[in-house]
Amino acid sequence: MVKRGRSKSVDPAQAHRYRTVGESLLRSAGAMVELSDLDRYYGNAIAIVCIHAVIAYNDALTVAFSGVKSTEGEHARAADLLQSALGPRASPHMVKLARSLLTMKDRVSYQGQYYSGEDAAQLFRRANEFCGWAERMYQERP
Repeated sequence: MVKRGRSKSVDPAQAHRYRTVGESLLRSAGAMVELSDLDRYYGNAIAIVCIHAVIAYNDALTVAFSGVKSTEGEHARAADLLQSALGPRASPHMVKLARSLLTMKDRVSYQGQYYSGEDAAQLFRRANEFCGWAERMYQERP
């Protein structure tokens, strides 16, 4: 049994809202990567937007497939809820990728870790991989 962590009930009909936010954030991060020309001052901003896109897509899937959304303070636990919500449909690689990206939230936002433009571009590629998979899964929702 997968541990789900703290969560709250959300009407599955609201999943589209989280998906729309995720799509918007991912597109914004991509635009920032292109516009920044990987300038050293944009790395953390790009990283934060990427991680929030992953959070939103993770929420879209958990709401769509099981009517719940993570309320964990430890963001990586949202990947546990994703695993639980999708069950056998969950790609172990993508759940692991989500967990890895979500683990970075506190480091990027609060712990003074600097992200270069290249670091952010690499993070964007990983977030894009997860969000692309999440979009495909979302299209298969019940």
